[in-house]
Amino acid sequence: MKATNAQRKQRQAHRQQTLSDTFGLLFRYLWGQAAPADSSNARQPSHADRLRQFQPLTAVCRQWREASLPIFYQSIVCSIRQKSRGGKGAVGYEKKTNLPLILGAGRHRRYVQRLVIDLVGDVAPNLPIALLSREGFDDLEWYEIDRLEINHWHGHLRRPGRYSQDALAQLNAYLLHRLPKLVSINYRSPDDQKYYTEFPLDCLLASRLSQLLEVRVHSGIAPRIGHSAFLPGLTTLRLDCPVLTDASNLPRFFAETLEHLQIGFSSADSLWDRFYACTGTMTVEFTRLRTLDLRYMLPLDSPRRRTMESRAKSLYRECDEEFTADEDSDEEGEEGDDDGVSRYGHAVPNTVRCAFPMLSQLRISRYPYAIGRVLRHFDLRLIPHICLRDVGRGWASLRPEHICGPAAGSVQVDLAARPGDVGWESWYQRWVNRVFSLGSGVTSLQLSAHMGSTRVSLPDIIGLTELRTLSLGLPLDLGVLPNLLTRLPHLLQLAVHVHPESSWDERNAGVIDGCMLDRLPVLNTSLQSLVAYVDPCGEPLAGGGKRRIGEHGEPGEIVCSAGRVSMVRPLEIEREMAWILARVPSLVEFQSESWTSSALAQCIDDILASLDSEHQNQFSHLQRLRYASWSY
Repeated sequence: MKATNAQRKQRQAHRQQTLSDTFGLLFRYLWGQAAPADSSNARQPSHADRLRQFQPLTAVCRQWREASLPIFYQSIVCSIRQKSRGGKGAVGYEKKTNLPLILGAGRHRRYVQRLVIDLVGDVAPNLPIALLSREGFDDLEWYEIDRLEINHWHGHLRRPGRYSQDALAQLNAYLLHRLPKLVSINYRSPDDQKYYTEFPLDCLLASRLSQLLEVRVHSGIAPRIGHSAFLPGLTTLRLDCPVLTDASNLPRFFAETLEHLQIGFSSADSLWDRFYACTGTMTVEFTRLRTLDLRYMLPLDSPRRRTMESRAKSLYRECDEEFTADEDSDEEGEEGDDDGVSRYGHAVPNTVRCAFPMLSQLRISRYPYAIGRVLRHFDLRLIPHICLRDVGRGWASLRPEHICGPAAGSVQVDLAARPGDVGWESWYQRWVNRVFSLGSGVTSLQLSAHMGSTRVSLPDIIGLTELRTLSLGLPLDLGVLPNLLTRLPHLLQLAVHVHPESSWDERNAGVIDGCMLDRLPVLNTSLQSLVAYVDPCGEPLAGGGKRRIGEHGEPGEIVCSAGRVSMVRPLEIEREMAWILARVPSLVEFQSESWTSSALAQCIDDILASLDSEHQNQFSHLQRLRYASWSY
């Protein structure tokens, strides 16, 4: 039976909608890939610049243009850039906005969800108001806008208080009344302490008219969210800004509403003083908190900070830099001593006990003292996802059975040794052995440490048999890799930092030669992606030669003792790795620095050339293997 016209039109409409949805997903993915990194303190490309770079894709066809509409018109963009200074100090500005395009085509307004203000240079906070008002923003009600993003890169050193209080008041009042449905603020201005005496959006945050659910601040000035703030629905709070020592800095009721919290701290003993004025023993319960990100920062009143402020640098960059491995740590005293004396020289009792019944992800970064002083606030055995970065002290408190406990799903630990620490390499080797020997259900594990030239091994018995992803950022002995792959039947992704020396040859001397490859057992049938960074430093070469690092980082030559130069051929470390890959038939992709990838490809070609036609199919995955360049 032939389809009716209605059915044909319905199928055509369905195909068009499916195609439109597919292109929409593609554009959102590409836009996400082009998004600036949040963690960098360097100037990021403005929203307008990103749109301009993205625009050529719309010239492909009409369907691409239609699919891109939600990206180009989901944000009203107000971009103001300082151009130049005249001879009398006059300032010129380049002002752009897509508001006329949105208002000129009524159907585009339905995509609008966000107001983006991008400022570059010496731009006063009331200038965006004038531009928006002139282009007709004030003539309409914008109930559909629920997100606000402000990015300001000043770029010029000015005295504090450069912008007037009146200009700030105008900005806050304008945003408060023109965006009645605002629920999310993302503010980024790392160097604004040179221009303001207070956080620019304090009035907006403190207003009882605010309905904010999400606040993200990357600033050189901390917002003053005092007890007068009325944000009863706030669920996400991110404060990348200097630490305040004011104990009543944040409202107490935030503990009952927050689901995601990222905040700086300067003392493990006063960790929760940002929320509570602790006058006695109390138990505090963060009833809804699911993710907690704690980053160590220097307090505003520390002598070290005052020294930093005298330099012509961003305060945020200074307060956020890693505070480990220097003489100042020893001078101030290591927090975490048994007598309970903090680095400030006085005893701090543990007066606050905190509970986190819903906590699923814990991240702690850059704490330079005994990490146990922070970890004592948590029961790590009940937290599925744990990330400890730049752990400088108190390694003994990191018990593997706690961080890889029964509830653990993913674990990340990054250790940072201090110069002069003696014997920590052997301690770390024992600690790694304990981690891998545990009978735990961890599915993702990432371990890294600054080990120098020390080679790390792994135990023969592996208990973490449920691992899906494994990343080892330490100088791993490649000789342990076959046993590791055999013991991890569910492993999908593996990233290793390979030591240039291997004990594999020593333990297998005389056992394996080229004609035996087809007789060796398969190592793993699940692994799909392998990333291997081969450290070229310190590689022993016959005749006293050394690997010379090329202009792109590749060890491309050998300089012999007689001064003659010859190109490097694949060395034993690459040949050994090729043999390992040949025994992993599920492998799809191999990533490494370009030189190692080239050397490995040559080794694999040699393997394939040595096989007769009878065994070619056994290693067909080597012919399809994708090689990708990767930089450490």
